[in-house]
Amino acid sequence: MELAALWDTTHARLDLYHQIATGQAKTSFRNAQIAMGAGFFLLVLFAGIACWASTTAVAIVAGGLGAVSAALAGYVAKTFIRSQEAAATHLRSYFDQPLELSRYLAAERLVADGDLSQEQRGEILSALVQAMVAGPQPPTASPAASRRCRTRAGAARGVRRVASG
Repeated sequence: MELAALWDTTHARLDLYHQIATGQAKTSFRNAQIAMGAGFFLLVLFAGIACWASTTAVAIVAGGLGAVSAALAGYVAKTFIRSQEAAATHLRSYFDQPLELSRYLAAERLVADGDLSQEQRGEILSALVQAMVAGPQPPTASPAASRRCRTRAGAARGVRRVASG
């Protein structure tokens, strides 16, 4: 298969993947919104029934049904939100792909243009292939890094307050 045809096929597959991932994310988010709305509606409905009930038994049953329906709607909404988050993670992988490929190509160019012995070139290419097979590692934020981010954000707010005050 020629490079141009391979390129077109790869981009067609990536576009299809993008459409699938965004469609799943939109559907999951919409369904979560519907589930949350239905749960809130049922909670208000059963709370109203409980308030205007003629007997204590009816009020207790209506209140219990309202609480159960709200909890069930919350669980369903949480499930759809998790599905949407998974689709967003897959979509992020889609957008990370060109950056990852450019890093591999840059490494390949550095190895090709470098004045290396065959043994050194073999070791570097072996490490490069192992990195490609392992795939990208998800970023992890250390507690110190998150503290630095919070500190910088707080400092930036302080600077804005001083500048505006």
